[in-house]
Parts: sequence; structure tokens; C-alpha cells
Amino acid sequence: MTHRSVLTVVLMPVVLAGAALTAVAQTKAPSTEQPLAPKDKAAVEAAFTRSDANSDGKLTKDEAAKLPAVAARFDDLDKNKDGALSMDEFASGFTPSN
Repeated sequence: MTHRSVLTVVLMPVVLAGAALTAVAQTKAPSTEQPLAPKDKAAVEAAFTRSDANSDGKLTKDEAAKLPAVAARFDDLDKNKDGALSMDEFASGFTPSN
């Protein structure tokens, strides 16, 4: 086996692994979510609870209509596209005021 063949056999897995890691890194968006401050978390939970008319733990479009800012972004916030917002989906749309 020549040096060139050995080099090819040794380096090929390294090159393929690098290409695979690059592909994964490009498909995964970096997380920009910041954890909510306790006072903000309480405000989000209170707004969610007030809007959840039937207390089933999710907001339908009709329930979200009570909050115009949420209603306007409902489809974007509904990440799993089940037609309702979970507490996590609802909270992801919260922007803390400074």
C-alpha cells in the first residue's frame, strides 16, 4: 500500500465526519431564548390562565382573541400546529419590557 493510499484511508473518515458535523450545525438554529425572570414568568402564567376560559391548559384561537398581540401571532406561536397554544408556546411569544 502506498503512502497516498494510507493517507486517503486515514483521512477520509475525518473529512466525512467534518462534513456531517457541518451539515448538522447548519440545520440547527442557535437558541436565543432567555429564561424568564420570576416576575415575568408570573405575568405570563397569569395572562395565560385568565385567557384559558375552559381551564384545559391550552389556548384556542378564540381564547387567544382576548389578547390581540397573541392573536396576531397565533399561527407563528403554535409550533406543533395543533390549533392551540400550550403554556410554553404562549410564553415563547413574550417579550420582557425593560
